[in-house]
Amino acid sequence: THWGRLPDIGDPQAFGQWLHEVKRFGKQFWEKLGERRAPKIVFEHVGQNTIPTSIYLCDNAGMVVLCGGTTGYHGDVDLRFLWMRQKRLQGSHGFNLRQCHELTQLVAKGDVDPCLNYTGDFADIGKVHQMMHD
Repeated sequence: THWGRLPDIGDPQAFGQWLHEVKRFGKQFWEKLGERRAPKIVFEHVGQNTIPTSIYLCDNAGMVVLCGGTTGYHGDVDLRFLWMRQKRLQGSHGFNLRQCHELTQLVAKGDVDPCLNYTGDFADIGKVHQMMHD
């Protein structure tokens, strides 16, 4: 499988198996997308279990935006995929504690209405991202 920690580069059989699986995942991604086009930006929240695959799948000169680590904080990175393909790894955090508290207070006072205008399932994720973009 390609999920989880990267195998040791000194184990060519394990690394080859990982690379085979991540390429298979990429092929499935492109089939669902309907064209062979890698994402220019990948939002990475899962962390440890998916960061190697996210970096691999991201387009050349693209960026992986790291905004969480729900499966762990030890993110293995094969640096060759960053420097040889000029990819970037960028950390991002939506709010600090003070900002989060202030937003909560605005919602509580009714100054911000966090209305929900659409609910979908995982199969609708492409549609939802397009709605946010539009």
